[in-house]
Amino acid sequence: MVFTEEIILNLFCADCEGDPGNSFLRAVFSEPLRKEDVPKRILRPAIVRRSPCIQVESFKNTQSFHDNLPLAEAEQLRGCLSEFLSAYRQLLLIFPGKSFHIRKTRGGFTGKIVENKEKPTEISHDRRKSYVLSEGEPVPFLVSLGIMNGEGRVYKEKRDKFRQINKYLEFMDGTIRELHKKKQIDNFIRCVDFGCGKSYLTFALEHYLRETARLDYEILGLDLKEDVIGDCNALAEKLAIGNLRFLNGDIRDYTETAEADLVFSLHACDNATDYAIAKALSLRAKAILLVPCCQHEFYQKTRDGKKTPLREYLAPLATDGVLLEKLSSLATDGFRAHALRLCGYHVDVMEFIDMEHTPKNILIRAVRGEIPAEKLRAVREQYEAYKTFLGISPLLEQLIGNYYLA
Repeated sequence: MVFTEEIILNLFCADCEGDPGNSFLRAVFSEPLRKEDVPKRILRPAIVRRSPCIQVESFKNTQSFHDNLPLAEAEQLRGCLSEFLSAYRQLLLIFPGKSFHIRKTRGGFTGKIVENKEKPTEISHDRRKSYVLSEGEPVPFLVSLGIMNGEGRVYKEKRDKFRQINKYLEFMDGTIRELHKKKQIDNFIRCVDFGCGKSYLTFALEHYLRETARLDYEILGLDLKEDVIGDCNALAEKLAIGNLRFLNGDIRDYTETAEADLVFSLHACDNATDYAIAKALSLRAKAILLVPCCQHEFYQKTRDGKKTPLREYLAPLATDGVLLEKLSSLATDGFRAHALRLCGYHVDVMEFIDMEHTPKNILIRAVRGEIPAEKLRAVREQYEAYKTFLGISPLLEQLIGNYYLA
C-alpha cells in the first residue's frame, strides 16, 4: 500500500480533539537516517491545560524528554511532523482496532494496515489522580490541618503529605477488606494509633471509616507529647468527632482497652516500634501496620559485636559505619517481620511511599491467620539462623518471645 506525506499528516491530526475512538493512540518513529538524531520518538494525543495537542517523547541514552505540539498551531504542528517523516525510516501509527506500519523508501512511503485489539484511552494530562481522598472536594480535617483550602485545592507545599495520606488509606482499605473477608471483623472496628503525633493519618482513617467504609468504629491515638495531644483533641471536638480520642502517655503503660482489631504505629522511633508490637499482641490485634524509623538498636549491637558471621562474611558492609547503619535498618525490619510470622501473622513488607518523599518508607503489614505447623517450624529455623548470623539478642524477642507459636 502506497502512502503520501499528506495522507500520513492527515492521519495524525484527524479527530485528536474530537471522538477519541477515531484518534490515534500512539505513534513510534524509529530507525533515524542521521546518526546524531535520537533513536526513537513516541507521539501521543493529549489534553494539556484544556488544550488538545500531540505530546512528543524523545529518548536519549537513559533519559526521556517531552514536548507538546498544540493542534491549534496547525502549521507548526504539520511542519514538525513533516520533519520527523523525513528523519526516520519507519513509522508505526496505532489506532483503536488497527495499526499502520509505514516505511520510507526511495520512491516514497509504503506500508500495510494490521488489525489490533487496542482500545481508546484517556488522553487528558490534566486529570486528577484517583485517590481515596479526592482533590477538589474539601475534606474538613484536611482544611483544618492546612493541607487544602476551603475549595478543596491542595496547597503546593502540602502535596507530598496529601499523597502520603492517600497511600496510607490504600493500605488501610486493603487491610480492612481482608479482615472482612476473613470474618475477623463485622460492622465495627476498634483501632489504636501508637505514637500518633499530629495525627494527620489518624484523622484520615476516621474519615475513611465514616465516609468510605461506612463502619462503626472507635479510634484512640496515643503520644508522649502533651501539647500535641491537646491540639488533636481540640480538633476532634471542633470537627464534632465523638468516637476519636487522644491520650497522653507511653505505649508500655497503655491500658485504655483490653482488645483492638487494628493497631498501627507510624514513625515510632527505634524500640518504640517494638513496644508497639508487644502491646498490639497483648491486645490480640487482628492486624498490625508499622512504618518504623531510627532503628538504632541493631546498629549499636552489630557495631559492638567483634567476632560474628556478619563481620566475617559481610565485612565490606559491617566495617564502614554508614553502610552498617543502613544494613542494620533493614536487618531490624526483617527481624520484626519474621517475629510476627512466628506469632501467627501473615506478613508483607512493602514500600510505603517513594524514597524521594521520605527515607522512612518501609511498611510492615501483618494480618492474623492460620499458618501450618511445618511452615512455622521453617520460619523458626530461619529466625534462629538469622540471629546467629547477626550475633545479637534483640529486645523484641524479650518482649514478645512468649507469643511465638514455634
